[in-house]
Formats: sequence, structure tokens, C-alpha cells
Amino acid sequence: MAAAISATGLYLSTNSIPLLALTLLESTALVIMYRKGVILILADLFFWLLIGIPVVLGIIILFSDITSQDFMQVVLIKQALNGLLNVSIASIFRAFIPIRWYSLSHHIPLPRLSSRIFELSLISIALPSLIITFMLSDSTADRFEEQLSRQLEIRVGHLSELAQDHTEFHLKAIQNLSDVLNHKGHSEDLKQSLLESWNKKYPGFTTMIVADEKGIVTQGSPYETFQVLLEKPVAERDVSDRDYFIEVKKTKQYFVSKVFKGRGFGNDPIIAISTPLLINGEFQGVVEGSLNLPDFEAIDHSGDESSVMVLDESNTVIYASQELGLSALDTLELNETSQPYTNSLAAIEVNGSSYNYKQATTEHGWTIYVLTPFDGLIESYKNDFFGLIIALVVISVLALEVARRFASQVTRPLERLVTYFAMQRPVPRKAATLFSSQEVESVREQLQDSQRLMMDFQHELEEQVEEKTKELRKLNKQLENLSSHDPLTGVLNRRGFENEVDKVYQLACRNKTTVTIAIMDLDKFKNINDTYGHEAGDQCLIEVGKVLHSVFQRETDFVARYGGEEFIVLILGDDVDNHLKLLEKLRQEVAALEVNHSGQQIELTISIGAYNQTEEFSLSYQEMVSKADSLLYASKKGGRNRITSESQ
Repeated sequence: MAAAISATGLYLSTNSIPLLALTLLESTALVIMYRKGVILILADLFFWLLIGIPVVLGIIILFSDITSQDFMQVVLIKQALNGLLNVSIASIFRAFIPIRWYSLSHHIPLPRLSSRIFELSLISIALPSLIITFMLSDSTADRFEEQLSRQLEIRVGHLSELAQDHTEFHLKAIQNLSDVLNHKGHSEDLKQSLLESWNKKYPGFTTMIVADEKGIVTQGSPYETFQVLLEKPVAERDVSDRDYFIEVKKTKQYFVSKVFKGRGFGNDPIIAISTPLLINGEFQGVVEGSLNLPDFEAIDHSGDESSVMVLDESNTVIYASQELGLSALDTLELNETSQPYTNSLAAIEVNGSSYNYKQATTEHGWTIYVLTPFDGLIESYKNDFFGLIIALVVISVLALEVARRFASQVTRPLERLVTYFAMQRPVPRKAATLFSSQEVESVREQLQDSQRLMMDFQHELEEQVEEKTKELRKLNKQLENLSSHDPLTGVLNRRGFENEVDKVYQLACRNKTTVTIAIMDLDKFKNINDTYGHEAGDQCLIEVGKVLHSVFQRETDFVARYGGEEFIVLILGDDVDNHLKLLEKLRQEVAALEVNHSGQQIELTISIGAYNQTEEFSLSYQEMVSKADSLLYASKKGGRNRITSESQ
């Protein structure tokens, strides 16, 4: 009956005839071994070790698409444990079956009393142990899935912000250049000079061009490349067939293109940002910048085994991690795929391989995917699952050894009585009541030992669960901190800084509290990296971070690493003079730094642009940042190692 119920349920849930046949084979083998006097649960253990696991492995190889070795191992062990669980439950139910239901036509060797006690102990230990194993394994799987999902969400959010900020920054740069060129009276030489100056100011553009109303390129930067282009036929300077020219001419609005292959100025994959040149509302041409894509490769795999893929609106590859086997400009057809490893994480097939993933889409149509292979999740689950199995097996073996000794102690006095009667020897004269109470006391003591063992086991499991929960909370706290702070310097990162600004900036403006935003940049930092190496550069950034911490200690001072060697400070309250004194103190302390690297002293200076609001408080945060950035540029242009400030 138990076999029929189990086989029916298995077939309905899996629709697998091979697994149905295996269940019937298991039932047949159990009946044969049981009739030979083998304890039922031990008979099932022998079946799975000798027949069940090899057969299930063959079924997986022949009838399933599972390729992960780790997942195969988990499936095999779980199938065996599931079989043992079913047999344990069936053995428990045997106690409730009326004796008249048993068939008496088959002769079954009568077991010894110690074997009966041992079988009962085995079932009593195996059933709760198996139930606990399945419960904890499911809990562990859910925990690993939740942790992985959170990691993917944090990473995809960071990358999407990087791409969005990168595009918006350079779009504003192109629009500003277009505003300058829209004024009449600019000579061709002046336009070329402005273009080159803009390209140097915004190195995120690999090339920049100006095209006339017919789509012929008239100015270009870098100038050396443009000179080569000028020597070629006019047709090779014609961009009138490009979307960035066609759409801008049609709409007279800015345009951000899909990824495409460049020509003339190079053949690399690029993203074009273009705006119209308008004089008195009439279309006079376009200004276009070929965007150097964000440096995804520099942050790819930074403390993470996940892969990154960036697509445009037509699913054309902008960037993909090397292990994905994709190239820029590849066009993908993405399909959701099912997989047996998890129920909560979405899966997608890329270049013939399947991945769990999270995605985010920027305002300009880029879709950023963070992918992790299935095997990463199942390997973590397998290691934790096998550790749990080993712990339970060790505890169960110890418990069964105790049960075996207990069974022997219970039956030995009875065996001696039988021996005395069989040998017709006189029974020792001992008080029956004393003998009986000793047996009962022995049973009681052994039951107490078993209960104590189980309680210790349960307490140990609870401690393990509590310890794992604490580790998870600690990890979540670390992840939250990583999302808002720069791991190298310890100050806020750009995202964390802007979150703080959102909370205090508008309130400060409403209360007409003095506000200063200062953007600062380490002078000639690239030379330090090139001369001493990036490790020395990182050491310099750490020391500057310490100085920032020591100078800006008030609760109304907010310091962040804005990107690379650039930092930003928001100072609230007090007066402008004190704000500038703090910035001057920072400049002097940085100039006094001597960073020791491999026996060499590295000297640093810092340029600062600071903008203050003291009266009108009409500027937005972004406008303040833009003005501070312009003042920083003035400090750089004026000789570096100085502060340039303005107030409103």
C-alpha cells in the first residue's frame, strides 16, 4: 500500500516513467530483504547505496538536461534521503495496522528482542533527523537565493547609475558646446579651437565633430585625426546617413544613438550624442561627440564572480564580460529559461549558457544585466547541505551505538533466564521485585540518555541556525555600508553623498543656512599612478581620506569620493569665511603630506573649486556642483594647489 501511494504521487509530480519504475523496484527489493529478516530501513539504505543511486544517475544522464555535477550530487543524495524518509514513515505506520491485516502465508524469521529495540531506536532517530535535514536544507536554499538576489540588485543598481550619470554628464557637455556655437560670427578656426578645447575638457569623448546642414564634417577633434580625414574625398566626410544627423535634423532636439561601428575617425563601437546647430531657428548642422563607454571593465568582477552585459534598445551588445563570449555590436535574442536550481531567481540564456540575473534600464534605453552562473548558487547550497548531512550522520551513529548497547542491557537478563531454563540449571535466587525494578530503572535511564542526546542535538542545531542568522545580518549590514561608502577611503561614495544631500540641501536653502559645495581634485594624480603604480595611488587616496576625516568633523559636513581622485564636500552653517578656512586647512595639510611608498616620498597637492550660497539660495544642488566644477577648472588652469571660490 505504501509503495502504491508513493509511486502514484511520484508519477503525478514528475511525470517520469523511469522514476516510477525505480519506486516499484525499490518496493520489490524491500519486500525480498524484509522476508529474509533485514530491518526495513537498513534494507532501504542498502538498496539506495547499491542500486538506487546508480540508477538515478543513469536516469539523470539519459532523460534530463542537468549538466551541473554539484546539482547531480544533491539530487542523488536527496532521492536517497527521500526514499529513507518514506520507509521511516511506513515503519511508523506499521504500529497502527491491525494484526489481522498481515499475511501469515509467508514464513518470516522471528528477530531477537534486541533487534526489535534497535529497529525501533533506528526509526525513532532516523525520522526526525531526516525531517530536520529537509527543513534546514530548504531554509538554507532560500537564504542563499535571497543573499544572491540582494547582491545582484546592488551590483546592477550601481552599474545603471554609472551608465546614466556618464551619459547625462556628456549630453550636457554637448548641449553647452552647441549653445556656444549657435551664436553668429564664429570663424571656422574658432569653431575648430572650441571643439578641441571641449574635447580636452571632456575626455570621455573619443572624438567630436561639427557637420554642416548637408551632413559634411567641417571640424573635428582630435585635430590630427581630422587632418587625415580632410585629405580624403568629401564623401568620406558625409554623415548625413547617420541616425545622429537624421534624427537631430528632423526633430531639432538632442539625440543619443544606439551602439554602432564608427568610420572615418575610427572603427570602434561607439555611442553618438548629438545636438542641433540653430541660428534664428534654422538648422545649420550638428555637433556630435562619440562617447567613450563607461569603464565597465575596470569594475567588472570587483569582489564579485558575477558577469556584466550592457545592451542598447535593439539588444545590441555595448559591453559584455569576457567570459560571456560576446563582442560589441553582437545582436542578441534573449529568452527566459527555466532551471531547477531556484524558484525565486529569474534565469536567462546567453550564448548557449544559462544564468541567474538581475537587470536595470537607464533613461536612454541601455539595459544592464548582472549575470551569475547557476553552479555558483548550487555549489554553495551543496556544501552547506553536505555539511548538515555529515553532522546528522555522526550524531545518528553515536545515538544508534547508544541504542544498541541499551538493547543489549535490556535483553541480557532475559537471555540469562532462558539459558538457565534451557540448561535446566536453577535460577539464581534474586528477589523478583528487585530484578524487575532494575530492568525498569535501566530502561528509564537509557531513555533519559536518549532524550538528553536529542536535546543536545536540537540545541546544537538552534545555535547553528542562530550563528548563521547573525552572519547573514552582519553580511547585510556590510553590503548596505558598501552601497553608500567608498571602500578605499572610508568616506561616502557618490551615491551615499547624494542621498545625504537629498535630505539636507533643500532644508538648508529654505532655512537660508550658508551652503558651500567644494569639488577638489588631486593634482597630477595620473603621473603618480604612472610613476609609482596604482598601489601607491591608492595609498595616497587613503591618506587624503584621513585628512578629510580630520578636517571635516562636524555633523553638518559631508565628504565623499566623487570619482577617481576627485572629492566633494558639502558644508552647512556658520559663515563663508570659516568654510574657506576649513578648505584652506585641507589644502595645506594635503600639501604637507609625504606618502612613503617603497622608500620613496610622494608629495601631493590639491586644487579646489568652492561655490557658496549666502543670500539668494536659488540654485539647485546640480547647479551648485556645476559652478564648483567650473571653479575647480579655474584652479587647475591657474596653476593648481589653490582654492578658487565664488559666492551668490
